[in-house]
Amino acid sequence: MKKITIILLAAVVITASCKKNHVDNSTCTTAVIKYGGDPAADGVGWYLSVDESTGTKTEYPENLAAAFKVEGLVVNVCYIKSDKDFSCFCAPPLPKMITITSISKR
Repeated sequence: MKKITIILLAAVVITASCKKNHVDNSTCTTAVIKYGGDPAADGVGWYLSVDESTGTKTEYPENLAAAFKVEGLVVNVCYIKSDKDFSCFCAPPLPKMITITSISKR
């Protein structure tokens, strides 16, 4: 009886300690990769142009992989808003960056 109790307790602890990889507050959409010039020369670097029903929206990723740094590449992307401000010569408030959780060529 003690063995069964210990095994069940261990199974509950292991199951409860597993983390979910799914991010509930992520946004998934289609976007076009764009290059806004070298940030060292007042450009904005690589960004996502997201087509929304209200118009085009610009998102600045903090973790865009080198394989996706291709001007005009259409991608399916999921991301979450970061707390990190995008560093630019923009009027306040500064836009927030995004963290890409998944990305693939369309």
